[in-house]
Amino acid sequence: MEHQGAPFAGPDATDRAVRLRAIRTTLPGQMLRERLETAALLFGPLYTLAEVRQRVGDTLPRRVGFVRGAALVPIEAYREAIPDEALLKYDDALRTGVFGKFLVATPAYYREQQADPWIVAEVADATDRWAVIAQWDV
Repeated sequence: MEHQGAPFAGPDATDRAVRLRAIRTTLPGQMLRERLETAALLFGPLYTLAEVRQRVGDTLPRRVGFVRGAALVPIEAYREAIPDEALLKYDDALRTGVFGKFLVATPAYYREQQADPWIVAEVADATDRWAVIAQWDV
């Protein structure tokens, strides 16, 4: 029996939806909106990297003649101990599959790093949309 262009109904509609979802997940650009929405829902507002640097730097008190900012290090290269709770939040974010890159952002006066690091993550393929995953020593 030939299908005459009638809309899918019943099990065929479910199979079609599952198939389309599987196809979309292989095309990163098709899933961008969903990743952005999921990241914002789970971790709050998303920021540009410049906004992250500013927010991290704003945690430092103003000092005359010093520029506040953030030193950024890939989480894999960060050498200081990361507290257990922050590591669990990182793992939760990693398991979502929403993020492509994780950094530790430490408040700094120019390049002089201070305390109170943050873990931030870039939404995969989002071209500069970052979420704050964890903070410690605050």
